[in-house]
Amino acid sequence: MFWKRKKPTGPRSEPRDHHYAFAHVVLRDVCASDPLQLFAIVASPEQERFIAWLWELTEKRVGKPIAELDPKTLAVTTCRIGEHPAIIVRMPAPEAVAEAHLVGLLLTSVPESASEAPASVAFRYFTLEHGVNMDGSARTVLCEWADGVHRNFGEGPEATESAFIEALAGKL
Repeated sequence: MFWKRKKPTGPRSEPRDHHYAFAHVVLRDVCASDPLQLFAIVASPEQERFIAWLWELTEKRVGKPIAELDPKTLAVTTCRIGEHPAIIVRMPAPEAVAEAHLVGLLLTSVPESASEAPASVAFRYFTLEHGVNMDGSARTVLCEWADGVHRNFGEGPEATESAFIEALAGKL
């Protein structure tokens, strides 16, 4: 009977709510509120608890518990890209267009003194997103969030940390 048939499996047509919200909204908003604090916590022993808290924020934002991905598959690396401190986040494997493979946060200016407001700290926020070519084959798309606008730079590098870091270095 047709109503008992399993739905065909294949690529998702829409991004998963939690995956998209974490990479495109929650992490970016937390960084914007205090970039130096985010960078300090991510580089500390509190990183695991902090990431768990970010997923809790994501659940609140989406309005339901996480069911379609494993948050524990997220991985975080800190590094420098040129002179800039950077955080690279490897997201759970993307399954739909606009889900991110990787997120890159770069501090581009740091205040001269600790007494300056967090607002004086500038950062850039990049995503390497899953995309699909016209023939249906997978590709990546390099994007940046700036001033609330999602900028699409087109074809991205392969979805490895080293290729992503190299692409980000080219945008500085």
